[in-house]
Amino acid sequence: MTLPSELLRIGDFQAETITGCDFTSSKPKSDIRMNPLKTVLKLIVVTACMSGCNPGPKAPTGATTTQPADAGTRLLPIDNVLKLSDDALKAFEQKFACQLPQDYRKFLLQNNGGFPSPDCISFKEAGHETASDVFCFFTIGDDRKWASIDWHCDTYSGRLPKDTLPIARDSCGNLWLLAVARESSGSVFFWDHGSYNTFDETDLSNWPRVAASFEEFYGKLSAYDSAAVNQSVPSRYALVKQAADGMSKKDTGFSTRANPGFVWHCDCREDGKVSMQFVKYEVHAFTTHTDGYSQLRSLNGLIKAGQTRLPQ
Repeated sequence: MTLPSELLRIGDFQAETITGCDFTSSKPKSDIRMNPLKTVLKLIVVTACMSGCNPGPKAPTGATTTQPADAGTRLLPIDNVLKLSDDALKAFEQKFACQLPQDYRKFLLQNNGGFPSPDCISFKEAGHETASDVFCFFTIGDDRKWASIDWHCDTYSGRLPKDTLPIARDSCGNLWLLAVARESSGSVFFWDHGSYNTFDETDLSNWPRVAASFEEFYGKLSAYDSAAVNQSVPSRYALVKQAADGMSKKDTGFSTRANPGFVWHCDCREDGKVSMQFVKYEVHAFTTHTDGYSQLRSLNGLIKAGQTRLPQ
């Protein structure tokens, strides 16, 4: 599905699903330096060659790196986020009528969100190994929509499974959910915002359980390993990495993380060609849709195609 033009695309990339290891790029439409709101660049890439890991992010000027208990993962703080008090956390639990697991409470009190590095999570989806990223862990008490747990709870109200909280997102706008009640309490699940309308998206059992606890989930963060995922279809992580790498070749200052108010939207044609579009995050989140990654998976026999989800 192609999203409305008001999403303000920053870039447009096409990935052709063919076999081989050649990398071919087309000439850009213009030699002018990229204007983040107007330039449309196109690259033809070979998905079979998508590999490597996401380079560690550069800390913003004046920022310090938080070192959590897991020495293998760094957490860059989100600028201007206030330290969370225990009283504020209790007020949040009261507002959403939930009791947060102790490991996640500890994380919020120590960090209140942040950008992890490494950022890749590998998991099984519909029986196949795949991977996506944790773009950022959300914060409590922040007014910026892309960073706020509260905003995500309100925006996705009626779509998320009962007794879950969105605690993070990937670079495609999909959510990482934390179960806060019943038998799955404490577990972390992957929730695809752009699935086909062939099942109840509010039923938690329809979504991949990625970890039994937040601590386990955090500990699974690692560098991307292309050999560990299904080779017939590029993972979301691979598509985002290829698109971001292509964009950075045209503007050396570009990175996905440096533009947290934007997100990568995947559009797929019937012939399997994929277009990665960098669009405004909040409009993307508001628009109920079936994205191209679901179509790409169905074209390759990983899932069955069905009716698309339409905007409410």
